[in-house]
Amino acid sequence: MATKVFVSFRFSDGEKIKDELVDLFDESMEVINRSEDEDRSQMSEDTIQNYLYEKLKDTSVTIVVLTPEAVSYRKDWSGRYDDWLYDELRYSLEDRKNNRTNGVIAVYTEEAKDKLFTERTHSCSKCQETKICRSLENFDNLSRKNMLNIKLRYKKNPCNDLYDDEHDSYISLVSLEDFKNNYSKYIENAKDKRDRADEFELHKKM
Repeated sequence: MATKVFVSFRFSDGEKIKDELVDLFDESMEVINRSEDEDRSQMSEDTIQNYLYEKLKDTSVTIVVLTPEAVSYRKDWSGRYDDWLYDELRYSLEDRKNNRTNGVIAVYTEEAKDKLFTERTHSCSKCQETKICRSLENFDNLSRKNMLNIKLRYKKNPCNDLYDDEHDSYISLVSLEDFKNNYSKYIENAKDKRDRADEFELHKKM
């Protein structure tokens, strides 16, 4: 059975990357790939919700494409989140009758990298090793709230303050090139975490 994948991307700077990913996927993937870039001001919350519920129905994995313009959500004049990307991810994370919580992968471009994390040297007092690791920025995105969120008793990396990228974050942060080189691996990993979602502290809203 094909894996149904929803691709969430910023239309202004992510459409080309979305097309690359869709062209990359083989017949084992059925891709729901249309993101929205239209005026929402006259739409009710129910209208947006029902529309996205229909698009997400029966999908099992959501791919969030983090381009520079997609890292931080857009807000309206009052400071309320008013962004299709936010809605697409929060409804992907909902557990409802027609679609349980999706697995999610955050795929970032090289141009967005500096907004997402820095690399640093970490000396671990537990394993007595010094390692190069990523230190995540607190970017304004629901995907960030679902990284490094494994419940402590399920944490795979035994080192203090260090997390296994693929196991210990519900939403893995993966470079575009790494994802393109082995997309099946990351999609299967997201599906596996979907099946053990209760091991994570899931955040479904900002």
